[in-house]
Amino acid sequence: MKTLILDSDTIRMRRLEHADIPSIIEYASDIEIAKNTYVPHPYPPEAAIEFVTMTREAWNNDDGYTFALIEKQHGDFVGVMGLHPEPRHYRGEIGYWIGKPHWGKGYATQALRLIIQFGFEKVSLNRVSARHFTTNPASGRVMQKAGMIYEGTSRQEMYHQDTFKDTVLYAILKEDYHAQNS
Repeated sequence: MKTLILDSDTIRMRRLEHADIPSIIEYASDIEIAKNTYVPHPYPPEAAIEFVTMTREAWNNDDGYTFALIEKQHGDFVGVMGLHPEPRHYRGEIGYWIGKPHWGKGYATQALRLIIQFGFEKVSLNRVSARHFTTNPASGRVMQKAGMIYEGTSRQEMYHQDTFKDTVLYAILKEDYHAQNS
């Protein structure tokens, strides 16, 4: 899939571009992003260049789809959301972060709904999942609002910032998606 745009009322999702690098550096440098993701802190500027290059290569090879989230009214860069499919098992996992100035505005929920739809309708997945650290319950609320179902908490599943962290798993099946949208 070379060109693809996903749209809602207030958010547009498109392939990452090199022009996004200054915004990625600005938002990813915030310690609040690093607390809840594997984005390094301090965030080295060259990491943004590598990230955009890597995600564009994955997209070209249909190995993953990482989108820039753009607020439609003003064209502001909001954050990043990616779908990482495992075609052999017809499943994919979503990861995302939103720049702190854009928290609480519903952008993550809208984007998550769009990428779930994309996963089922364009990538032909049967299951889409996402997880968050237990220390980030706001991300769980986003997943719930997007129709994902809580599946469990894994104790000390991830090693992050020199400590083991518990994660919460949410998922949605294609049949759940169709039932919610019929």
